[in-house]
Amino acid sequence: MPDAPRYAPKPVSTKGQRGGVTPRWPAAFGAAAAIAALVLLAAAPLWWRRGTSSTDWLAAAAAAALGAVAFVLLRRMVRESRQSAVALDQFSQRLRQGDVGGALRAVRADSEQAPPSGGDAWPATSRFGSIGREVQSVLGERERRWHARMRLSADWHWETDAELRFSWVSRDLASLVKLGVQPRDLIGRRIDAVPVFEPPEDGWGALVERMAHHKALRDLVLEVRRPGRLSVWVALNGRAHRDEAGAFAGYEGVGRDITEQRLAYVKLTESERRHALMAELSVDWYWQTDAEHRIDQFGPVARDLLGDRATEALGQTRWELHPDGVSDAEWAAHRADLDARRPFRGFEYAIRRTGHSLRWISIGGQPRFNARGEFVGYHGVGRDITLRKRAERVLLNRNQALEHQVAERTADLEQSNRDLEAFSRQLAHELRTPIGQIAGLADLLKSRAWERLGEDEREWLRLQGQAAREMSHTVTALLELARSASTALLLEAVDLTALAQAVIEDLPWIERQSPVEWVIEPGLRAHCSAALVRVALTNLLGNAAKFTRDVAAPRVEFSRHADSSGDNVGESDFVIGDNGAGFDAECAATLFQPFVRLHRSDQFQGTGLGLSIVRRIVERHGGSIAAIGVPGRGARFVFRLAPARTEEPALSDSTQEAGLSDAAA
Repeated sequence: MPDAPRYAPKPVSTKGQRGGVTPRWPAAFGAAAAIAALVLLAAAPLWWRRGTSSTDWLAAAAAAALGAVAFVLLRRMVRESRQSAVALDQFSQRLRQGDVGGALRAVRADSEQAPPSGGDAWPATSRFGSIGREVQSVLGERERRWHARMRLSADWHWETDAELRFSWVSRDLASLVKLGVQPRDLIGRRIDAVPVFEPPEDGWGALVERMAHHKALRDLVLEVRRPGRLSVWVALNGRAHRDEAGAFAGYEGVGRDITEQRLAYVKLTESERRHALMAELSVDWYWQTDAEHRIDQFGPVARDLLGDRATEALGQTRWELHPDGVSDAEWAAHRADLDARRPFRGFEYAIRRTGHSLRWISIGGQPRFNARGEFVGYHGVGRDITLRKRAERVLLNRNQALEHQVAERTADLEQSNRDLEAFSRQLAHELRTPIGQIAGLADLLKSRAWERLGEDEREWLRLQGQAAREMSHTVTALLELARSASTALLLEAVDLTALAQAVIEDLPWIERQSPVEWVIEPGLRAHCSAALVRVALTNLLGNAAKFTRDVAAPRVEFSRHADSSGDNVGESDFVIGDNGAGFDAECAATLFQPFVRLHRSDQFQGTGLGLSIVRRIVERHGGSIAAIGVPGRGARFVFRLAPARTEEPALSDSTQEAGLSDAAA
């Protein structure tokens, strides 16, 4: 239907004024007069026979007058009937033409005419005038509401003719909330010939064929390409309409902008496509169970894994499908998690198929709930971990073989160490005896024949005794070095402050310029082997005392190590420093190697093994040691006594009983 003008209906009065409802009493009066005249005419013969009187003639005249009035009234009624017939005919013609407003004015035409020129006091009336005004008022209000809904709604209306060409569209078609194009872009064109419309997904042919068979359109989605603007999508709904004769007259329907829904649908479709692609390429698969933990959905990877058992897997629980996948206790623990609605991950079980190798899978899942918060099952992902299980099996076998080889090698090394230590002890004992005899004979010869010997002979005797004593110290140091690497670690809480004081008291006397000022920090403690740490402190403190003998004010400190800011670095970090001879910093890397000496033997005696022994002891405790020195300004030895990672097996009783004797470097 075309857009009709907006009507503003006027209030209609029923009080008898011009244009309102005509009073009905004149018609009643005319009817009464006609009845009276008929009665008098019927009684006139009787009056004539009996004789007439003046009263009788007056009655006759009144009857005649009433008859005339009745005649006039009847004539007026006939004229009004003819006018009403004409008005109805005009009303029908206007309705057939679609002119609702003209049809309503036609039924009101006679009631709006002026009074007759004959001076008739009663206006001409129409029995349809009042009805026409009421109908016009109601239809105008409804049409106003209909237009308001059209403007406020996101829908737009359209009609086509019998040739499927657009014949009418909403005037506000160009609105952004409607279609955003002008009505002239559609009027007179078939839907498949509109330039801005892109073909639907199944093409124009299927749509035109459907409309040719006058079938209804349901959510026909079309893309509208607007020049210079973004495309929009519309959904058309329509139906065929017919004329009064029942012939097809075209389509009528509505359209709606569905751009937001379409874009959301496109994004969702793209997301689902990517998800499906990732699911196909991924080694993981999705699975889902119902409230009874029966499998009702799983991915294609799982179907390939299950093979011929994929069909029977639906509707069964895992423990029913794979009862021997894990132990009964593991299945019971898994079912307890499911019954408690707890999320789980990394649950592994085996799949055994006749004629196929064993497969292992790992699954993880979490509970599902509906909108009312009711539990509806679990969903999660699964992964084939057969290769990992096989690799673990191979690695386990190799580890076991390696452990066996390591155990054998360790036993061989332990036996070699025991043999080496026994050899070292035996060698030490064998060397100590002749070395002791040489030193003893030199001392005896010195005491008995010193006066009879010449200067050269006395020097030879002195060098012989010195060499014998140095040889004895070297043998003892070698034995200490061997024991430092093989003695068992008996870790315990040790008071290093007290241990250092005991070591200082047992240090051998040496000739020096001034006594040493010992500064030992109180409260030094460590978790270590007391016997081995005593050996390390003996070498470090003994070196500090030896290399400060020519200093006017010697000072040796033993304290917890602190960084440059003064804060303690760690509870197991310690430092021993002195102000003695020191050494070149470039030589610090070789200082802990066996038999390395940075000073002449005639200046500072030693074997060159003391710091090597210290390093081995510190490293056996899982720590490290570093040396910092400046020539003529002293040296600092920073070491850490971290607990050993593993306790080494104890050696034989003879080894433990031998102990570690004190040795000065």
